Amino acid sequence: MAFLSLIIVLLLVQWWGSGKPLQRDQWFYQLWLVIERSADRLPFKRYTPIVLALGLPVALLLALQIGLYRADGWFWLLLLNVLVLLFSLGRGDFSASIGRYLEAAQADDSVRAAQVLDENNLDPQLRQERTSSSWMDLHNEALRVFGYRGFERMFAVIFWFMVCGAAGALGYRLVVLAWSRWLAVNDARSACLGRVLLWLEWPAARLMGVAWALVGNFEVCMQPWRENCFKAVPTQRFLSSIIRGALGDDQACGSNTLSATAATRIEPAYSLSLVKNLEGMFSRALLFWVVVVAVISLTL
Repeated sequence: MAFLSLIIVLLLVQWWGSGKPLQRDQWFYQLWLVIERSADRLPFKRYTPIVLALGLPVALLLALQIGLYRADGWFWLLLLNVLVLLFSLGRGDFSASIGRYLEAAQADDSVRAAQVLDENNLDPQLRQERTSSSWMDLHNEALRVFGYRGFERMFAVIFWFMVCGAAGALGYRLVVLAWSRWLAVNDARSACLGRVLLWLEWPAARLMGVAWALVGNFEVCMQPWRENCFKAVPTQRFLSSIIRGALGDDQACGSNTLSATAATRIEPAYSLSLVKNLEGMFSRALLFWVVVVAVISLTL
């Protein structure tokens, strides 16, 4: 059933371009607000509201799934999986965002390119680290921004769906929504939730790296993967070095030897080519994940 749910969701995403028709987040923010208004009557009121706002929907979904399972409601379980998965996918149209960035780059409009990156950025350190608007710096930032957004949009959701079912996918998306909301208002508690998100993404990001290595440049990709695998490196930074290696950029592994490719590379055209190839890498990795899920489903 998990594999069938995933295939249906992927077909619907191809049709819609994203899961937007079912991605309505206001109910979650309203629930969170109601709980916060009652925080004075709750213990540990600094974090209790967000814990309840995250835990209650997941608990209700689990209860509903158990009820449907006991009633042999397989069709309704399938429908529930599809609906929750569509809701849990990342917000926005990933392909359209990359397309807008590439259009800005081709028009030599660095202001518009930086705006696209800011709209898609979920890394609070990136804007602080941007020291110039040179195209090379923007393309490097684009690899980090789009590399992470492509991962959190679909691959992390699929991972937790396969591990914990629809409740796992929903829980991951709600944590991302809460973290994004706290980042938007510069709430100090976002750092704590960011650490929770880091550990939620840790196993999925490492599997993502293996998938990229298998569908890209294996040797160059695996060197930074091995160096950072067991370090508490922020997911955005980890994925950035991995995907550069998968795309064939041997500088991602810190090599001091200048390869023939590196010797002839011309910047910023080379960095832009990496951004152009990013979406193709995600497509190949998604196909790989679908095959793996199919094999697991057939063997269980």
